[in-house]
Amino acid sequence: MKIVSQQVQLNRRLKRGGESDAHWALFFLFPFFSALYAIWSYRSKWAKNVLWAFVVFYGTTFSTSVETSNKELGASDIHRYAEEVQELYKQPMTVKLALSYFNETGEVDILRTVIAIIVSRFTDKMNVLTTVYALIFGFFMTRNLWYLFERLNRKVSWVTIMLLLVFFLSNPFWYINGFRFNTAMHIYLFGLLPFLYEGKKKGILIAASTVLVHFSFVFPVMILLLYLIAGQRLAIYFYFFIISFFFASINVKQFNNFLENNFPNAFVERSKTYRDEEKVNEFREREEDFMPGAKKKSWHAVWYQKGLYWVLKASFVLLYILYRDNIKSDKKLLRLFCFTLLFWGFANITSSMPSGGRFLLLVSLFALAFLVLFTQRFSNHKYLKDLLVLFTPLFLLFIFVTIRIGFYSISLNTFFGNPFLTFFTDYNISLNDIIK
Repeated sequence: MKIVSQQVQLNRRLKRGGESDAHWALFFLFPFFSALYAIWSYRSKWAKNVLWAFVVFYGTTFSTSVETSNKELGASDIHRYAEEVQELYKQPMTVKLALSYFNETGEVDILRTVIAIIVSRFTDKMNVLTTVYALIFGFFMTRNLWYLFERLNRKVSWVTIMLLLVFFLSNPFWYINGFRFNTAMHIYLFGLLPFLYEGKKKGILIAASTVLVHFSFVFPVMILLLYLIAGQRLAIYFYFFIISFFFASINVKQFNNFLENNFPNAFVERSKTYRDEEKVNEFREREEDFMPGAKKKSWHAVWYQKGLYWVLKASFVLLYILYRDNIKSDKKLLRLFCFTLLFWGFANITSSMPSGGRFLLLVSLFALAFLVLFTQRFSNHKYLKDLLVLFTPLFLLFIFVTIRIGFYSISLNTFFGNPFLTFFTDYNISLNDIIK
């Protein structure tokens, strides 16, 4: 009996990954498969760190396709970040010169510039920069994902699995192309999920720190401040959320006057590009994201996000109508639901501005997190489940298009290489260039 008992305990430890480093051996041999294994073994303590390590490996093997490198077509932000490092690498740098550089450039996104200065002291290679980006981005991404994993019941429905996949793909690791805004999204979520769901107040400070990552997060921080003052006003937030659907646009001139009279000069100057009246009008006429040289998008490029947003909006309307008593009975869910509705209302309004629609992506992360937690908390959600099943094609469209976007920076080495081979091979060819 003693031998049997010891064997049972050993098997349990092995399943948890507590007595074996096989997952790390798998990572150093086949990082991509170790990431899949980590997600499969999400209940193991080591799993989130293995996935994090894979994201860092992705940063090391980061590639750019011919299309995203073409400046005439609007090269991705990562090229501008890399060019800055290359220029700084040629210059001497001291603390005094660094402060002078901040002053001359008028840069308000402090984290990215600090990283650029530090990296440039050692190298001018883009893949070192993307490795650092992936290290930071991957930490917050994996922690947010595991925040939901750790609150799953033993029996997880396929609908919940689909929601988790969409949550992951709403801001996946290949979005380090836009490091500032996308990293700020994960940091904001990293701070507010524990605050809203568990009452951990240090999350407020973490969320507020996002203004150092991307200047536009002054807006989400102000919404958080409004929520802290107003508290739980479920009915008011819901009707504000509904009314915001009918705000096709805001008065740009009045909006600009408000900003210029109430915000610091650094923020006013930095935001000019996004609120220029001519660009705003052009953006509204096209009803597409504004970017120089932009071509007319194909239907799937337009609808893969719009479809997701409408499914989530329909889900929240249904939740309020049919399940608000369930939500009110759980203070954790109530706080998260109220904040999401409040933020969503403002995000709907700002979506008529160039780049303002990005806040809808941030709201969708909160909405998806709520849906996962709600479906795990309550079993009597038949109508909600039926709605999500009905709109599965829109979820699948979002999943396939987002994964396809990843091909622009995921390289052959990311799939088939390992940390040892990266020193001896150069297979950092984007999958997009291979399949084309």
